[in-house]
Amino acid sequence: MSRTRIGSRTHSRRLLAVLAAALLTSCGLFGTPAPSPAPTETATATASTSTRPRLELSTYQYALQTKGKIRVAVKDGGMPIIMRTAGGYDGFEAELAREVAKAIWGEKDDPNTHIEWVSVDDSTRVSALTSAQADITIAQLVTSDDLRKTIDLSDTYLKTGQRFLVKKSNEDIKETADVASGEETVCAIKGSAAEANLRRITNDRAKILSLDTLEFCLQALASGAADAFTSEEIVLIGLAFKDPNLKIVAKPFTEDLLAIGIKKSSNADRQGFREFVNGALLRIVADRTWARLYANYLLPVSGLAKQIPTD
Repeated sequence: MSRTRIGSRTHSRRLLAVLAAALLTSCGLFGTPAPSPAPTETATATASTSTRPRLELSTYQYALQTKGKIRVAVKDGGMPIIMRTAGGYDGFEAELAREVAKAIWGEKDDPNTHIEWVSVDDSTRVSALTSAQADITIAQLVTSDDLRKTIDLSDTYLKTGQRFLVKKSNEDIKETADVASGEETVCAIKGSAAEANLRRITNDRAKILSLDTLEFCLQALASGAADAFTSEEIVLIGLAFKDPNLKIVAKPFTEDLLAIGIKKSSNADRQGFREFVNGALLRIVADRTWARLYANYLLPVSGLAKQIPTD
């Protein structure tokens, strides 16, 4: 046998011995293996950002993703629609905001770390967008042609309308036709759209008690001076949630479509953002997240089962 072949075999045996020793050492058989290096901040950040949705670099949603924050304008209302809590907001609309945040930063990120809540009321929920104080508004905006002249609106996230609030013991009023005979007294805020709608839908046959404020109507309902109070379902849901002695009856006899408000694009600064928000809404409808949120927050009070926003 030649020296060359003997040397080759000897080299192979030594290499195998070194590999075996390294393997045994890594398994802890020849002492404690060296600890693995701790992940660096760069590695952790890379792992986090790698799970984020890939967005077009020129889009507003990518700008938000890079900034790490989305400003959401909401009303300080009451449960189950929305309510301020120690950690931010809770309720149906707050959950919708979190779903939009998930569409930007992904399911594995905590959406609460990315939302900056902006408190608005009826008079500021639109101007918060036009003045660039908020990126989106989720505050019971009812779609209309006039509103679309000022801001962009998403697809519908909830269809609602005018209904009746009665005592839980009331079994005489179940549908709108039950108040059209004039035998039941319905309180409505004087001069409101709700009063006009009720007169129109019953051909002015309903017996209406017109009072100046919501509080006066609730007092009339409690005392028996009125058998029902009529208003937008969103208002009634908040009232029925707070008072277990009240319930909402009848299907809506008007139609209000609620949408997310978005600032109109200027010099293409919001180009495609409305479509992105619509995509987020479509996803939660398709995977039944919307139905789950509705069943959890609104169904116990509204009493109307829904599977999609336009039901």
